[in-house]
Amino acid sequence: MDTILLYLGMAAVTYPSRRLFLRLPSKYFSLRLRNGLSFIPMGIFAALIFPSLFLKEGHFAWQPLYLLAAAVCMLLMRLSKNVFVSFGVSLALVVLVSTGIIPFPWK
Repeated sequence: MDTILLYLGMAAVTYPSRRLFLRLPSKYFSLRLRNGLSFIPMGIFAALIFPSLFLKEGHFAWQPLYLLAAAVCMLLMRLSKNVFVSFGVSLALVVLVSTGIIPFPWK
């Protein structure tokens, strides 16, 4: 119960402040600030994905299957501009190789 109250308290503080910032007209933002803000989604995505690519049980690990799947995902995103197809195909690649349906020489 304490955890739920903590989450609700954090949401009550965080959401309004971010929402108010997003409601400001763009005329209040300099070009430099707008350019900087455009990199936030990419930074969040990298912060979520990179640890799973390079860490295993808290230590650096070489995981070529995950790196290949990430490269396939980025290539498909570039070509198709469809996030769901890109994630779906790269996830299917990982599942098919992990189950042994598709052989992968560098495990």
